[in-house]
Amino acid sequence: MRRNKKEIRFRKISLELLLDTLTHIWDSGADYVDIIGIQGDDQDVINIVVQEDYMSEEELEEFDEDDETPPLSDEDINNLI
Repeated sequence: MRRNKKEIRFRKISLELLLDTLTHIWDSGADYVDIIGIQGDDQDVINIVVQEDYMSEEELEEFDEDDETPPLSDEDINNLI
């Protein structure tokens, strides 16, 4: 079987951390994410980025009303992984 030339494969990504991170992002109101990968020698790394326009309208309205609970930053998400 020949691999697709556009395929990007990341190896040995921790399912527990990935699922926990995605669940946290979903619970925070994100509808979409960008995934950036870095291939390493022993294990690959993925970064998950949430753009402001990826957040649900409902969550953005709540955030505007309540500035005490900011959305996750890129650094927060990277620390989870």
